[in-house]
Amino acid sequence: MPMMPTQYLLLCLADHQLTSQESERHGGSRDRYVRCLNIGGRWAVHGTRQSPLLVWHTVQAGEAQAAAERSAKARGRPVVVLSRSDSGWVEGREIQVFTPAFEPALLGHTAQSEARARRLRTEVDKLEAFCLVVRQASAARNHAEFAEISRAAGKALHAKFGGGSIVSASAWLTGRKGQEALQSVLTGEVELGGPLSMQEIAETIALAQEAQRLQQQAENSTSRQ
Repeated sequence: MPMMPTQYLLLCLADHQLTSQESERHGGSRDRYVRCLNIGGRWAVHGTRQSPLLVWHTVQAGEAQAAAERSAKARGRPVVVLSRSDSGWVEGREIQVFTPAFEPALLGHTAQSEARARRLRTEVDKLEAFCLVVRQASAARNHAEFAEISRAAGKALHAKFGGGSIVSASAWLTGRKGQEALQSVLTGEVELGGPLSMQEIAETIALAQEAQRLQQQAENSTSRQ
């Protein structure tokens, strides 16, 4: 019988926890996209070797709660303790057990260089804008409505980014830049700033990938005829 993964305690913002509960009501995993504190002081869905998620063992519940209170006081936002487990977690890789050396992470995030912060913000702005137009297009009920959405999307993307279309937005989302922008959000390097949730962003990219797969499948089928 396989062993159950170890439970750990993590910190997340109270509104992030509410987002996870909303996700569950819509049929998604309760904690799939909840963001927790990492060693860089940022809120991330995934831990990485460079920035693992901060954790406490379950027997350290009092210490975790005290850390949440210190973090909430420093940040001016409610911070709560969350219990999670993941079979893929390895201490020192995706997660890092809290020690006093990581106290600064409770108080705020490590500053990025101005150039890097600006570049990440630009790419995530594209991620959000492109997801928004792809979602709008996928909801079109007929060709006329799709054409109208396409024209409006083209104007909006031209005004904000100097050009673009639903097709190019979809291609960007499924390409390297789209995946890198998504990862920068999942790892907490940059926050979403638009109306779409993390789950909606991920769903839209999956939708674009599936559309691309079906298109390639159709093209391959045609070429064999």
